[in-house]
Amino acid sequence: MSVKQYAYYKLGKMKPQTVRDYINAKLPMFIEYCSLNGIHSFADVTLEDYLNFNLWMKNDKKVAQQTGFMSCHIVEEIIRIGQIKGWDVPTFHLPKAETANQLWNTKKSMKTNKTKPIPEDVFDKILYHAVHDEKDVLTKSGIIIQSQTGLRINEVLSIQEGCVKRTFDGYDYMEVTLGKTEKGEPIIHKVFINELVKDTIKELSDFTEPLRKESGLKELFLCKSAKKKNAINVYSLEHWNDQKLMPFIKRWDIRGNKGELYPLTSHQFRATFVRELIKRKVPIAMIMKQYSHVSIEMTAHYLTLQEEEVKEIYSDMILSPESKIAGLRAKEIKGKLDDLFHGKTEDEIDDVITDLAKTMSFNPLPTGVCLYDFRRGNCTDGDGCFFYNCPNYITEVQFYPILKDELDLLEKEMARLKELGHEREWQKQYIKYKYLKPLVESLEVQLNGKESVG
Repeated sequence: MSVKQYAYYKLGKMKPQTVRDYINAKLPMFIEYCSLNGIHSFADVTLEDYLNFNLWMKNDKKVAQQTGFMSCHIVEEIIRIGQIKGWDVPTFHLPKAETANQLWNTKKSMKTNKTKPIPEDVFDKILYHAVHDEKDVLTKSGIIIQSQTGLRINEVLSIQEGCVKRTFDGYDYMEVTLGKTEKGEPIIHKVFINELVKDTIKELSDFTEPLRKESGLKELFLCKSAKKKNAINVYSLEHWNDQKLMPFIKRWDIRGNKGELYPLTSHQFRATFVRELIKRKVPIAMIMKQYSHVSIEMTAHYLTLQEEEVKEIYSDMILSPESKIAGLRAKEIKGKLDDLFHGKTEDEIDDVITDLAKTMSFNPLPTGVCLYDFRRGNCTDGDGCFFYNCPNYITEVQFYPILKDELDLLEKEMARLKELGHEREWQKQYIKYKYLKPLVESLEVQLNGKESVG
C-alpha cells in the first residue's frame, strides 16, 4: 500500500511512464532483500533492516555505487515522505549520518548538481569587467549574452550570423538554433535582447568574420584549434568553464565572500537570470501571455525556466538563515527553521534547505510566493484571498519596494475616499490595508538590521 501511495505522490511530480520506470528500476532490489529476510510489510522494516539492506547490496550483491544509492534512496524517500503523509511506514528516525547520500558516499557529487545563482556583488563585478575590461571577445560575449538572456552556454555557442532580428513593432530579439528534430528541421528559440547584447553580438560577429569566410561556417563563436592544425571550429562546450570562465575570474581577481577566487560555472548565469526575473516581479507563468504578440517560439525559452530552477531560487530566498521574510506565518516558519539550523554547519544547512524544498510548493506571485500545495485541491480561501491575508503567502525583502509603493498608493486612495465620504469603498480598501501595512513594516524593521518578522 505504501508503494502505491508513493507512486501517486510521484505522479504529482513526473510523467506516469517516468514513475513506472523509476519504481520498477529502483525498488526490486529492496523487494528481493525483504523476500529473503521474511519481511512482508513496509511497516515492519526496522532501522537495522534498512542498514543491513545497504550492507547486503555492498557485500553480497556488490552493486555499483549509483545502483546502491538509488535503491537505498527510494526506500529512504518512501519512509520519510510516508512519515509526513501518514502512510503505513516505519516510524523510526533516519539519522542524518545514515542517509543514502552518506551510506553510498555520493553526498559530494550530488551536492555539485545544485546550481546556485551568482551573489549579486560578484555578479556586478563579473558583468563590469566583461563589459569594460575583457579583451578576449569570445569570453566577453559569452558572459554578457548568458547574463542578459539566461541561455545555456551550448545555446549561446550555437548562435549564427544574422541571428539578431527585430519584430514589426520594434523589439530586438535573437534566434538560437537548438539542434535538429527527427524531421531534420532546426529548433529555433527566439529570445528578447537588450542593446548591450545587440552590441556584443555585433562585436563578436565582426571579430570572427574572417574565420567564417575562411571556413564557410555560420556560427559566431569560432576559433582556430592549435591541436588540430589550426582547424576552425565552434568553440568547445567542454572547455568553456575551465578555459574561458576561470581564466577570466583569475584575470580580474573576482572573489567570493570567503575571499576565494569565485568558482564560476556557465550554468550559474541561468540560475541568476531566474532570480532577476523573480526580483523584477515577472510572474513566470504569465510570460507567454505577455510575449504572445511575437511568437510561441519566443516564449519557449523563458518557460523552460520553471519548476526546479524556480524552486531552488525561492527555497534559498525564503528558507535560508539570512532570509528576511514577512507574512502571517513568517514568525512560525522562521522559528521552525531556526530550530532545524541550530548547531549545523553551512553545508548541513544547505542540505536541510534542499530537503525541505523537495517537500514544498512554491507558486510565484508578483510580490512574493504562495506555499499552498495545489495537489491537495483548490485553495479553500477561494475568491476571498488577496495574497496578504493568506497564511500561505510569504514575501521577502527583495519585494519591499513594490509592496511599499502599493501601500503608499493605497493610503492615498483611502484618503481620497475618506474625503469624498465614500465609507463603503474606504472599508473595502481598509481590509487590504490592515494586512499590507504590517507586511511593509516588518520588512522595514528587518531592512534596518533588526530581527522581527511577522
